[in-house]
Amino acid sequence: MTIGTLYAWTNGRGMLPRALVDWLEIDMTIVNPGDNVEEFKKLFPLGKMPAILRKNGFELTEVMAITYYLVNLKADADLEKSLYGNTLEERSQVIRIFSFMNQEMASSVNSLVTAARTNASVEEYNEKLSLVLANFEFIEKCLAKQEFLVKDHITIADLFVASGFGTLFGFALGKDKFGGFTKVQQWLPKVLEHPALKGRVDVSNFIEHTIVPSPQ
Repeated sequence: MTIGTLYAWTNGRGMLPRALVDWLEIDMTIVNPGDNVEEFKKLFPLGKMPAILRKNGFELTEVMAITYYLVNLKADADLEKSLYGNTLEERSQVIRIFSFMNQEMASSVNSLVTAARTNASVEEYNEKLSLVLANFEFIEKCLAKQEFLVKDHITIADLFVASGFGTLFGFALGKDKFGGFTKVQQWLPKVLEHPALKGRVDVSNFIEHTIVPSPQ
């Protein structure tokens, strides 16, 4: 009998929680929320995804909390330190970059996609694009300091950012605008080969051209 259920999409914020359940061999059922929307809404009225509901009634939402919970369910101190860091400074940076991807990066890309799909003005679209590019520049600068985002090995921050980029490069952000971030382009394939993410992102689906408003 499983200990509970993880509700998560295969892409975006749902990819890493799904990956952790499989990689860490956690006895938890994985469900696509879209398979039964009404049931999911009854359990989680706010519709927040990903989400966990355990057999004992414990429930959890927010991807940062869920990934932390799943890693610590394994009860492996060495694994936890490897993914989250050893020192206060390392752990704080891991949380910082995870949060940056989940908030600033995600919201800036959502704004860009909205601008494109609503045929916003050139000025508004370019403003949104500039913010996404600035956020990518932050990640590029992090990678200029060491091979991975926080340490010299992959942490949970790398896994989450890579899972996000693997989604964004497949539908919104093209090589025309984002291929020039050389550190990101060198880093991403290495992280996608991590056993947690291996096989979850098809890089052949990465688009050539960034989403733009339709011609008037």
